[in-house]
Amino acid sequence: MEIYLLDKNEDMIKAWQKCFEGTGVKIVQSDFEDFMKNYDVECVVSPGNSFGLMTGGYDLAISNFFGEKLAKNVQKYIMDEFNGEQPVGTAFLIDILRTNKKLIHCPSMRLPEPIKDVMVIYFCMRESLKVAKKNKVESIVIPAFGCGCGKVDKYVCASLMRLAFDEMEKKTKKIDWIYANRLNTKIAEICDKIGQK
Repeated sequence: MEIYLLDKNEDMIKAWQKCFEGTGVKIVQSDFEDFMKNYDVECVVSPGNSFGLMTGGYDLAISNFFGEKLAKNVQKYIMDEFNGEQPVGTAFLIDILRTNKKLIHCPSMRLPEPIKDVMVIYFCMRESLKVAKKNKVESIVIPAFGCGCGKVDKYVCASLMRLAFDEMEKKTKKIDWIYANRLNTKIAEICDKIGQK
């Protein structure tokens, strides 16, 4: 799967470049509209909120590009499958009508506000990649989870996204406390190193 990481912010780009060096993941500094006009990707990840309200930031850019009907379809899925509120860190895929594109909706926050538990970044990246692989997506563009109104440190975001990427690249052979504690330690080290818990 071809993976693009997209953001306008230069510091976010630098953080990704450092964390994803040597992975083959493509990092692009651009706004969403220009990216979509210049790159042919099959799937777009929306980092929205639990209610599918695509009225601000990156979500608004997605909605503006594909039309407001997309947000209505996201909200309908949330009403039908989650009884009106999608849990943070979960993900689902829908077709974007009248296009050959797909959308993965993966809320990084319940409502637009600062993120208190940065673990959600890890879960969002992991779930987005899991859903994409399950649906045999060939190319995908992913934003920086939680770095807008979520106010997550950019290197924390990049590091947790890389950890999730690494975990999805390998096949887990055994689940035990050694496995669980190893992952937990890695996440704690990322947060401690950057100074955000």
